[in-house]
Amino acid sequence: MKKEIGMKPSDKLIPWYFVLFFLTFMVLDGIFVYIAIHTNTGVVTDKAYEKGLAYDTLLEESRLQKEAGIQHKTGFEEPLLRLELQDRNGQPIEGANVTAKMIRPVQSGYDYDVTLTPQGKGVYTAEIHPPLPGAWTAKLDAQWDGQSFRTTYRLVTK
Repeated sequence: MKKEIGMKPSDKLIPWYFVLFFLTFMVLDGIFVYIAIHTNTGVVTDKAYEKGLAYDTLLEESRLQKEAGIQHKTGFEEPLLRLELQDRNGQPIEGANVTAKMIRPVQSGYDYDVTLTPQGKGVYTAEIHPPLPGAWTAKLDAQWDGQSFRTTYRLVTK
């Protein structure tokens, strides 16, 4: 006896398996797009083009700063941010105007500025109380007698 080979009832569903396969991917892609759009923190660089054009100037300032031989120590013991400045001979730098721009690298909208006060012997401090705990970057800028010094310090607050 010979068996006839024919279509089974489940064979009629094969085209729908393909449709279901691609439909599943379209739904998943739609979910991923929704998550990507609605969870964007908006962290972007302001004036990126202008900063790019000024990069050579930044490199030149960095070279001049190294040639000046300014020595520094930066530290953080919560809540105190500390910067100690000395000239190339190890003498403390007094009378500087020191500011810190506190930047939250993972979330925009929380950056703020702090002025460090002189404590004597080239030491400048400020109490910082960030609005959110976590990783912060302090961009320190010191100005005195026509000279300037810049450094960056990364810290973590509780």
